[in-house]
Amino acid sequence: MERLSLSMSQENSAAASSLDPHEYILTHSTLEEASSEHGNRNVMNNYNNGAIVQGALLTSSHDYIGFNSIEQGTHDVGESVSQRLQGIRGHVVTLARDQYGCRFLQAMIDDGIPQEVDMILDEVEDHTHELMTHHFGNYLIEKFFTSGKLTFFQFQRILRYVIMDVQQLKHTCMNDHGTRVAQKMLTSLRDPVQIACTVGRLMYITVPLLKNANGGYVIQQCVRVFTESCQKKCMAYGEGVPILRLVESIILNSGILSADPFGNYVVQYIIKRNILEPPVTKRIVQHLRGRYAELSMNRHASHVIEVLFRHSEPIDVAIIIMELVNSPDFVNVLRHPYGNYVAQRALQFSTGLTHRTLVHTILSNYAYLHAHPYGKRVLTFIKGIRRGMHGMDL
Repeated sequence: MERLSLSMSQENSAAASSLDPHEYILTHSTLEEASSEHGNRNVMNNYNNGAIVQGALLTSSHDYIGFNSIEQGTHDVGESVSQRLQGIRGHVVTLARDQYGCRFLQAMIDDGIPQEVDMILDEVEDHTHELMTHHFGNYLIEKFFTSGKLTFFQFQRILRYVIMDVQQLKHTCMNDHGTRVAQKMLTSLRDPVQIACTVGRLMYITVPLLKNANGGYVIQQCVRVFTESCQKKCMAYGEGVPILRLVESIILNSGILSADPFGNYVVQYIIKRNILEPPVTKRIVQHLRGRYAELSMNRHASHVIEVLFRHSEPIDVAIIIMELVNSPDFVNVLRHPYGNYVAQRALQFSTGLTHRTLVHTILSNYAYLHAHPYGKRVLTFIKGIRRGMHGMDL
């Protein structure tokens, strides 16, 4: 496949050290040599030695005429930039897919010359999500968000490319490379309107992302980064609502997400953060009513119930416990490999009448528990409480 060369030809590479970098100019060729270990070493050596101007590899003047570095000072700066752009125009996406080509493009972004950044943006526009999921190209898209050299409008452009199509965004966030870039993007956002727009787009795909390992990391990062900053900064601009609506979406889907292998982690996270008014814990306790016995016996949801016990107010702990005690499946919960841990946390965090009722109900089912491998764990826990091992009084 015909590609743009980023390395010197073998016959010229030997003489590279003796040539003035100002005598080097851009060339069109293939990346075959750059793909070799020896050629890639030459590429990086020339870059480090200054034989590359503003991130573009230069080769000897015998191969190309009329180019001088801007470092000479005798050439017009605009003309030099124009010549550099001409050397890679039409090849940006191809370069981005190559390990060393991607590095050169990143160097151009770090140089921060507006014309060069604009040209790269022009060419990646229709390939943004493809590059975000590419094993080399993802670093180029990440560089836009992390370099700190983009103008406000350039940053706005790349952000729009990423979030414009929510279906593409969903698939990208689920990708091993794409999820990392998306998380970097979220941490780089500072403008309240940009934050609001980004979170607003993620709201449409919150549930499917949370049911995916990589996608869940993106939503969790979103909640982590913006739940505090958005409430303090964005709401001053009237733009704080999207992140709160995203959390609201998690709450409304907490029944499904709690039982999901990946979604349960984000539910646990927002419970621990306990934002909003009324608090998240209270909202989730109410939303899950009628399902506590079922969820207590689910491998993933049982962890959510345990976290609720740890972070809820006594009145909300009592709501969960009384539903469990009055459930026809209560004994099954006590004898379940996951449910018995929920019962132990209930014993640990309950107080007063609720605690006494729970202990009485468990002991009244002693015959069904004492010989069962999981049921007897709950009985042992009660004995420990009575001995003061857990620092609680009956």
